[in-house]
Amino acid sequence: MLKFIKSKKIIVPVTILLIILGTISYFSDSLKIVVPTKLFYTKNKTPRSYLIPISRILRPVKKEFKTSYNLSCNNFRFTVPWELREKIELNYSTEFIFVNKKGISISPQAKDDSILKGFLEEGPSKFQETKLLFGEENLKSEYALVNLILYTTPDHASLLKPYRDLAKIPPILILRNLYSHLGDVIYNFELDNLKGFQFGDPQNTENVYGLVFNEEDEVFRLHFIRATQPEIDYILSTIEFT
Repeated sequence: MLKFIKSKKIIVPVTILLIILGTISYFSDSLKIVVPTKLFYTKNKTPRSYLIPISRILRPVKKEFKTSYNLSCNNFRFTVPWELREKIELNYSTEFIFVNKKGISISPQAKDDSILKGFLEEGPSKFQETKLLFGEENLKSEYALVNLILYTTPDHASLLKPYRDLAKIPPILILRNLYSHLGDVIYNFELDNLKGFQFGDPQNTENVYGLVFNEEDEVFRLHFIRATQPEIDYILSTIEFT
């Protein structure tokens, strides 16, 4: 009886150890992704890496604004409720400054800044690897790729996920750094002729940024200064591409 008890005391911890070692061996590749991700991307150190876009409907109420002014730059037209003081054409952007000290900056995204174009330029074989990693549907357009990036957070790193799904998380989280400085909240919106993302809540900051994608997947970067949300909604709802 004593021998049985002693052997049981040895068998139980050995069995547990073997289970642990087997589990580690099974998840070894996944652990190499999940553990560093959880250690580096914490909610205290990188809170914005956990943001995902919040869908919102633009609510342009024209009757709220007594005046309107039509403006344009390149093939981009829009209407604002403010009187223009100065329009400044710069190398990469157009700045609109208004008499009430509000402002808008508009710049078309340069082709060299396109994430999708960067992948395409890696060559056919490398791009095929990228398609397998990110998914072909996420590389059909710049919008689809940015949408994937903004909806991927460190919470997606889980040992319960297949390794193929885990493998794309580290590079996507690195790409998120391109947008993390823009605001502590993200909204997405869609109209008939455009869709995009808004970074920042004008109730909490004077600087709100936007990415607008037209039907041809061209990207325009907007920077609103001291604009309210109704004003931003109004301006976005009046955008036309010529």
